[in-house]
Amino acid sequence: MFVFRTIINNFAENYKTLKRRLSIFLFLFSLAIIHAQTLTGVVVEQENQKPLSGVKVSLEDTGIWTLTDKNGSFEIKYTAGENLIFSRSGLFEDRKNFAVFPQGKIKVEMQIASIRIKEVVLSAQKKKFSEIEIKEEALQKIQSFSLGDVLQQLPGQYIEPSNNTEMKNIVLRSANTQSPLSSTLDDNDFGNKAFGTQLMINDVVVSNNANMQNFNAANGEPFSSNIGAFNVNTNKGNVTPGLANYGADLRQIPTDDIEKIEVIAGIPDAKYGDLTSGLIKVETKTGKRPLQLLSSIIEGTYQIGMSKGFQLNEKGDAINASINYMNSVGDPRAADVKYERYSANLLYSTINKNKTFRNKLGVNLVSDINEGQAGEDEYHGIYVNAKNKSIGITNNTQLKFTNSFLKGANINFGLNYGEQNSTRRNFVNSQALPYADAMTDDVYYAPYTPPQYFNYNYVNGKPLSIFTDADVYTVLSTPNKWIHKLSLGLNYRYNDNFGKGRYGTLGTFSATSSAGTTSSGNRDYDFENVYSIAQYAVYLQDNIFKKFDNNNVLTVNSGLRFDVQNKYAVLSPRLNASYKVENFIFRGGTGLSTKAPSLNMIYTGPRYIDILLGDYRLPGVYSVAIMQTVVAPANNADLKPSKSWRSELGIDWRLPFATLSLTGYKNLLFDGFTSYSNIINLPKAKVEVISNGTEQPTFEITGTENYRYLQNLQTNGYNSTDTGLEMLMNFKKIESLHLSVGLKGSYTKTVSNKTGEQLTKAIENPDIAYGIFEPYASNATMSRLGLMLDYHIPDAGLIISLTTDHFLLDSRYTDGSKTPIAYFDQNLVRHSITPADLDNQIIKAMTRSAGTDYYDLDGRTFHNFHLRVSKDFLSGIRISVYLNNMFNIKVYDQYGKRYTNFTPISFGGNLSYQF
Repeated sequence: MFVFRTIINNFAENYKTLKRRLSIFLFLFSLAIIHAQTLTGVVVEQENQKPLSGVKVSLEDTGIWTLTDKNGSFEIKYTAGENLIFSRSGLFEDRKNFAVFPQGKIKVEMQIASIRIKEVVLSAQKKKFSEIEIKEEALQKIQSFSLGDVLQQLPGQYIEPSNNTEMKNIVLRSANTQSPLSSTLDDNDFGNKAFGTQLMINDVVVSNNANMQNFNAANGEPFSSNIGAFNVNTNKGNVTPGLANYGADLRQIPTDDIEKIEVIAGIPDAKYGDLTSGLIKVETKTGKRPLQLLSSIIEGTYQIGMSKGFQLNEKGDAINASINYMNSVGDPRAADVKYERYSANLLYSTINKNKTFRNKLGVNLVSDINEGQAGEDEYHGIYVNAKNKSIGITNNTQLKFTNSFLKGANINFGLNYGEQNSTRRNFVNSQALPYADAMTDDVYYAPYTPPQYFNYNYVNGKPLSIFTDADVYTVLSTPNKWIHKLSLGLNYRYNDNFGKGRYGTLGTFSATSSAGTTSSGNRDYDFENVYSIAQYAVYLQDNIFKKFDNNNVLTVNSGLRFDVQNKYAVLSPRLNASYKVENFIFRGGTGLSTKAPSLNMIYTGPRYIDILLGDYRLPGVYSVAIMQTVVAPANNADLKPSKSWRSELGIDWRLPFATLSLTGYKNLLFDGFTSYSNIINLPKAKVEVISNGTEQPTFEITGTENYRYLQNLQTNGYNSTDTGLEMLMNFKKIESLHLSVGLKGSYTKTVSNKTGEQLTKAIENPDIAYGIFEPYASNATMSRLGLMLDYHIPDAGLIISLTTDHFLLDSRYTDGSKTPIAYFDQNLVRHSITPADLDNQIIKAMTRSAGTDYYDLDGRTFHNFHLRVSKDFLSGIRISVYLNNMFNIKVYDQYGKRYTNFTPISFGGNLSYQF
C-alpha cells in the first residue's frame, strides 16, 4: 500500500509540473504574430484595369488566405518579408514580397494566362521540395487525349506511342516500367508501383480499390497482365480495359478542364495516405471562363470537347461545365480493336459574402467501352467487350475562422459508384469433355461439354468508393518569428462491390481431357460474398517557416500519420525540409507510406480443385465421368498493407542563366503483393468402377489416398529498391531569340525480388516430390534525357516546340534460375542440392523452363525528335499541328525485335475556338 501511495503521489507531482510547462508552451505559441499589420489592396486585370473578384490572396506556408470582393479589394494580416501569392483560375499567378511594409493601398495587376504573355510557363516546374507542377499552358502545349499523355513531361517519362486502346497508368521513379520488347517473367514490380500511385482530383481520391473485373483472381498472380482474361492482343492492336489492382485508368480523365497538376514523387505530407509510389493531384478549372470548343486528331484517335465557366453573381459564384468524347482504334485501317470514352463534368463553386466560406460541389459522369476481336471471324479467335459507367460526386469546403485560435478548416468528400460489365467469348470446337460443377467437396458424375459451343465469361461489378477528409488548422508564431501551421485531420475510405459477380459457361477452366488430370477450376461467384473494407486514419502536420535576418529561409514539413488498413495499424512519420541560402536551396526528406490491399486481392472467391478420377465411354451408348471436387479456403483476409520507406536529398541552384534542380532518392518497397506456391494435402478418393455390359457404369468409394497439389496464394512477399537521380533544368528565356529551353533527365536502378522460394512438382518421381528454386529476382537500369526547345513570340501567339527523347540506358536482367537449390522428398523433408548433384539425371529432370530474361541496349543510345507548332489567333482560334518522330527513325535490337519504347512516326492536329 505504501508503494502504491508513493507512485500516486509522484504521478500527481509530475502531472502538475507537466501541466505548468504545457501552459507556458501554449502561451508562447498563442501570441499574436509579431509586427503583423493589415495590408489592404486592390487586384485588377492588367489589360483593361477592371477589378478582379474571387482572387485568392494567401501567405505562403501559413494557410492564411482571403478573397477579393466584387471591387477587387482585399485586406490581410501581413508581416514584411513574407511571400504574398495572388491566384485565380485562368489568371497567371502573381507573387509579391515587400521587404518594408508598404504605406497605403497596394495595386496588383494580373494577366490572363495565355500564350500571348511572355511570362507563361510552357514546361513542368519544380516547386518547394521535389514536387513538380504542370500548369494549363504547359498542358495545352502537348497533344493530350488524357491525363496519361500530360505526365510524359515528368523526368524519366517520354513521349509514348499514341495508343488509347490500352489501359494507361504510370510508375514514378522506377526502372521497371513495362518491358520494351515483350511481357516480362514477372509483373509484380510494375504492378505494385502502379497500384501504389494515388490520383486525386480536387483533393478527392480517385480509387480503383473496388474494381473486381477479374475472372481468375483465386488462382493467379495479383499483377498478371492476363489476370482479367478480357484483353486481346492482335497485329491490328491491343485492347486492355482498366484492370483490377493496377490503380486508376488515366484514359478516363480528359485534360480540357484541368487547371494544373502537381506530382509528388517524393515524400507527401501526412495528410495523404494509401499510397506507396507517388501522388498526382489534379485541380480543375473554376470561375468565369469563355466558351471553348476543341477537337484533336492523331493516328487512330480523335476527340471533341466543349467547356464553359459561368459567373452567377457579383460575389463570384460560378458553374463550370465540360463534355468530352474520344474514339480510338488500334489500327486506322480496321476497327477490330477500339476504345470510346464519354465524359461530362459539372462544378458549382460558391463564396459567402464575408469571404469566410468557399464550397465546390462537383458531378462527374464517365462511360467508356473497350472492344476487341482477335481472329478472322467469331469462330476463329476471341472477342472481348468491357463497358464501364460511373458517377462521381465531390464536395470541397474551406472555412476561415475569425477571432479564433483555430484559423480554418477543410472538409473534402467524394463518392463514386459505377457499373462494370466485362465479356469474353471464344468458340470451342473439340470432343465433349467432362467438367466439374460441384460447389462443395464431393465425388460425383460430371457433366460433359457439347462438342462445339461458344464459351462465355462474364463479370458484372458495381463498385462503390467513398472518401472523406477533414482537418482543422491554426497558425502560431513565436516571439522570434518561427511560424507554425499546425493541422489535425481525419481520413476515411470505404470500398464495396454490389455486382452480380463472375459467371459464364460451365467448364470454362475445369474441362479435362484425360483421367488423372487435376485443374484449378472456377465457378460462378456472387459479389454478395464480398464484404466492404474501410480504412481509418488520423494525422498531425506541422509546417514550419522561418525567415532569418540574413534572408535565409528554413521550411520544414513534419507530420505523423496513423492508419488502420485491413485490421493492421501502421504509424507513418513524414518529414520534408529545405534551407535557402543565397542562390541555393538544400532540401531533403524521408518518410513511410502504406497501401492497403484491394477488394480483388482479399476476396478472390473459393478455390476449387477438380480431379478427374475416370472417364468411361461407349460410343453411342454412354459417357460416364467420375469427378472429385475439393474446395480450398477462400480469400486472403490476412493480407497486410504494403509499405514504402522513401528518402531523398536535393539541391536547387539559381544560376544567372538557369535554375538547376537535382534530386537523389532511394525508395524501399516491402511487404509488396505477390503470390507463392502452397502445398495442399488432399484426401483423393479411391473408386471402384462397376461395369455391366451396355449399362451405364457405377462407382463405389473404397477409401482415400494422400494427394498433393500446388496452389497459388497471394501474400505480402515482394521487395523492391529504387535508387536514382532526377534532374530538371529551366533556362531563362532568351528574349532576343524568343527561346525557352528546358532539360529533364533521370537515372534509376531497381532491384526487386520475391521473398519466397518457388516450387515445381517433380514428374512421376518416387523419391522427389517438389524441386525448390530461388525466387525470381530482377535488376533493371534506366536512364533517359529530354530536351524542350520552345520558340515563343507572345505578340504573335506563336509557339514552335521541339522535344527530344534520348534513351541512354535501358536494361533488365530477370533471374529465373532453371536449376533447383533443394528439393522436398515424398515426406516433405527438405534436401539441399550440392554441385555434385547437378549431374544427377533426376535433378536435371526438375529443371524448369522459365529461366533468365535479359535485355540491354548494348551500349547504344537512341534519339527521337518531336515537333509541335501552335498558333493563337486574336479571333479566339488556336491551331496546333504535331509530328512525332519527325525523322521516322526505326530502332531494333540485335535480334531484330522492335524497341517498343521508341515512338513511331505519327501526325496529328488540334483545333480549338474560344468565344
